[in-house]
Amino acid sequence: MVPRVIQVPKTPKESYNPSRPASSLLKSQVLHLHDALEAHDAEVKEALATAPERLQTEGEVSDYVRTVTRILHPHAGKRQAKKGPNAT
Repeated sequence: MVPRVIQVPKTPKESYNPSRPASSLLKSQVLHLHDALEAHDAEVKEALATAPERLQTEGEVSDYVRTVTRILHPHAGKRQAKKGPNAT
């Protein structure tokens, strides 16, 4: 079966007006983004509060690397579910 291609018209240039007051939807989206950024900022501040030169054990280094990697690469730890007959 050949997939159907649905043509989507381009958005007219007049749809965006940088001087037009923002809608309540846009303002709501900005609030959600701000909340997410604050949560991310708290994680970054916590990681930056750790002085790397004070890490003494492999466990401390491991915890720090795990935390920083999770912040810098949030999708890296998420694994794709296996598909097929041998999926576990």
